[in-house]
Amino acid sequence: MVYAGKMSAKAARISLGNVLLLLPAALSLAVTWGADFLWLEAVLFMVVLGAAAAVGERLPWNAKPPAFLDAVRRWSRSPLLACSIPAFTSVVLRVVLLPWVPIPHPVVPDEYSHMFLAKTFLLGRLANPAHPLWEHFETLHILSQPTYSSMYMAGQACFLALGKILFGDLFWGVVISTALFCAGLTWFLRAYLPPGWALFGGILAAVRIGGASYWNNSYWGGSAGALGGALVFGAYARLTKRWSVGSALVFGVGLVLLANTRPYEGAVLGTALGGCLVYDILRARGVAGRVTWSRVVVCTAAIAVVLGFSLWAMTRHWQAVTGKPLTMPYVVNQQTYGWPMTLPWVKVPEVQYRHPEFVLYREYELGEHRMITVPLQIPFGLLVKYAYNWRFYFGLTLAIVFVFTTKILAQRRMRPVWVASGITLLAVAMEQSGYPHYLSPLAPAIILFIVQGLRHFAQVRKRCLGPAIVRAVLPITCVLLATRAVALSPASAPSDAMNFFSWCCTDVRRNDREPIIAQLNKIPGDHLVLVKYDITVYSTLEWVYNEPDINGSRIVWARDMGPERNQELLRYYPGRMARRVTLRQGEAAQLEPLLP
Repeated sequence: MVYAGKMSAKAARISLGNVLLLLPAALSLAVTWGADFLWLEAVLFMVVLGAAAAVGERLPWNAKPPAFLDAVRRWSRSPLLACSIPAFTSVVLRVVLLPWVPIPHPVVPDEYSHMFLAKTFLLGRLANPAHPLWEHFETLHILSQPTYSSMYMAGQACFLALGKILFGDLFWGVVISTALFCAGLTWFLRAYLPPGWALFGGILAAVRIGGASYWNNSYWGGSAGALGGALVFGAYARLTKRWSVGSALVFGVGLVLLANTRPYEGAVLGTALGGCLVYDILRARGVAGRVTWSRVVVCTAAIAVVLGFSLWAMTRHWQAVTGKPLTMPYVVNQQTYGWPMTLPWVKVPEVQYRHPEFVLYREYELGEHRMITVPLQIPFGLLVKYAYNWRFYFGLTLAIVFVFTTKILAQRRMRPVWVASGITLLAVAMEQSGYPHYLSPLAPAIILFIVQGLRHFAQVRKRCLGPAIVRAVLPITCVLLATRAVALSPASAPSDAMNFFSWCCTDVRRNDREPIIAQLNKIPGDHLVLVKYDITVYSTLEWVYNEPDINGSRIVWARDMGPERNQELLRYYPGRMARRVTLRQGEAAQLEPLLP
């Protein structure tokens, strides 16, 4: 496999134009001021740079590697071993952290919905029949009509179900998906980097994502979509060298995984890389004649077979959920409730809601939607998206790679990766939300960018390091001083939601339903809990989530719809002990007896 060779001294030079690319990162730092370990990371990084500047001409990272790394160098040359090491590291790191970061419980509506679909599959179903009293059980991101089903695609749920089958808990499906991503990422990086640097990139992902990041410590995805991106990018790189059926099949499997995890972003990325493949075929045919049409036809047929089988399976799932093979559950959810308001051109329908808290959630969605439709709010929305992703993928330490941006993007063989990534990045920028898992199909390209930047940084000499520090620190300091007052004002101070998206810390797990569930589990018998909302802001706080088999559940959660409507529920469940939970802003919930 051909990869970029050693960096030249000229390539290690740092221009002021590249340094200015750190300014958006500095602004993001101001938005997320004081969050997690950002400042500790900054101090440690500056200490390392300062110490490096004080040593001799040969900086620590320029020195000859110690002898004990010879074994690692040998391991990196074996494709199987090199891909296995990051996967193994990811799993071990997550297991070791269990005493401090235990198996999480779901909090976000997306998590409940993915888990609900996984549990449905484990029951041997594609969808669940609608409950006769379905209005009492309506909730976010789960359909109550025409069937009782998740609105999401099947990709994340399949991994969760696999974790339950193999290791007895849905959570281990998350760990499996992250380990496979680290392996797939290393395989992709080997197409563009020396083996040692490719292994380094895989281990970097294992540490940053496989540790306590929200991708590996929640249930709403990230690693599964990133695995799809790694397969597609890696297969593309190999198809440009030799059109083999194996690479074509991997390309098709990657597209299928993207279609079932991040369909919008996956469609954009797949189309962009498909266009790059067509261009490469035409160029190679005209320049070197190294592509035969027979081989292209065979490989295209292999991709078509994989996609065709996947489409058949997907339409069967949609048919079971919506009654129409070409209607996605996600679309039915949008038509029924008016959310998610994903893209700026999506028409927001007027919906009459049966529950007042749904009106509040609509206001929350509309507030998010205005950041992609109202011109004056678009810049702030883009900054928030950038801040989320900068913190997750780069942080303060890895932001140094922006200094070498033009050098990285100038490398010819990687240009199709950057072009396809840029097109997909623009598509993500148009979405209502821009959380790091929205960019998960591009995670392999982002890590390739980081590793390439670090390769350039490894060539920096002492005479370049001092000016580089000055050029980087001065503009960043000016931006921080100018924005600190705004960033720390009560109106824009970082919240728990901001701290949710970090590589170094677990996401915020609100301890909401869990104490109530633990309390009910100590009481014999089956329970019916009516949830009443006495709140002014709903956002994503939701308690009414049930198992696919509601009637067979020990605890049934339902909405308090008033004395008259509640009676039909009490008559339907005469053998259950009924209680009420009232949710108030800023107060701990308590079980209350259900009074007439």
